[in-house]
Amino acid sequence: MEKRDLLKINRQFLLFTRQLAQDGTAAELMTGLPRSAINRIAALDMDEIEELAETIGISLYTLRLTDPALNRLIQMPRDAKSTYAEATLVGNSRGGATFP
Repeated sequence: MEKRDLLKINRQFLLFTRQLAQDGTAAELMTGLPRSAINRIAALDMDEIEELAETIGISLYTLRLTDPALNRLIQMPRDAKSTYAEATLVGNSRGGATFP
């Protein structure tokens, strides 16, 4: 991955997180970040977001599905994928049942 691609991905993630910060728990589900991190990102100005995106050096995005969950998701019909992914993440974040 080229450095400019990483910069764009991180910038988009930070801006997306800042935008979602107003949406209660949706931000936590959508980003996978704890509320404290979401609140901190929401407080950043554009210069701080740009600097962080430029200097972090790693992707802020991570895949939050297990290998079995990802494999099952790939096999599902298109209209079932979003519901399954959300249910998997919600179940895992609450310490409830995990979906294979």
